[in-house]
Amino acid sequence: MRMRPDQKQAARAALVAAAAKRFRREGMTGIGIDGLAREAGQTSGAVYAHFGSKAELFAAVVEEGMHRLLASAEAERAAGGDSISFAQRYLSMQHRDAVEQGCLLPALSADIARADMATRQIYAQGMDQVAAMLAPPENRESALAILALCAGGILLARAVADPALAEAILSACRCRATP
Repeated sequence: MRMRPDQKQAARAALVAAAAKRFRREGMTGIGIDGLAREAGQTSGAVYAHFGSKAELFAAVVEEGMHRLLASAEAERAAGGDSISFAQRYLSMQHRDAVEQGCLLPALSADIARADMATRQIYAQGMDQVAAMLAPPENRESALAILALCAGGILLARAVADPALAEAILSACRCRATP
């Protein structure tokens, strides 16, 4: 029996959501198509019905992650915030500990750097949009630096085993994100 369009869309969304969590936790090479399909409650055939390859699924995860980051930046701006207030909220122990639900920048940037050009362009376009949302054009460089500080701060805080050192890293980054 054929799936209705809304069922197809739900299956695709489930695949992207499951892959996003697993890729953030284990990296792109940490899990195969069969594991991703099981995680989403789908079959391997369902994965290939939506994506021609694991690389295409990864690109969809990157696109979804950049949309989430942009939505977060838009919410910050709507609340009267800017790149500095964004950084203060982003650089938290809660974000550090929420690898699967967190931002893709600290979790997947290294995998994205090794991805195909189309995936890297999705990432680059998303970075430009987020920077534009967080700061006026004359402060674009500052917004990009703060995004790099945020991603790097979370990445380093996740890499250390000592929670006190992790908090010290995040605190240092929050201090440097202020004018």
